[in-house]
Amino acid sequence: MKYIAAGLTAFVVFFMSYLLLVLVEDPVLALMGWNDLGPSHDMGWWRTGAGVTIAALAFHCVIEWRNNAALKWRKTLAARARA
Repeated sequence: MKYIAAGLTAFVVFFMSYLLLVLVEDPVLALMGWNDLGPSHDMGWWRTGAGVTIAALAFHCVIEWRNNAALKWRKTLAARARA
């Protein structure tokens, strides 16, 4: 179940980061005067790469968080059993 939760989180994070990069990229390109770049200079690969990287980090963080929570729960149960 933790992999399903982590996968869904990564999926949402990918689309959110991609959307945020699209919203930020246009004003930055306009500020630098790069609006006239042709389709050959498409920056979609950059947005996709950044989105995949952030999604992979989110997946890893959710898995680690779930593993740490399970370990803490098992330690609590072991402490109660010893008491």
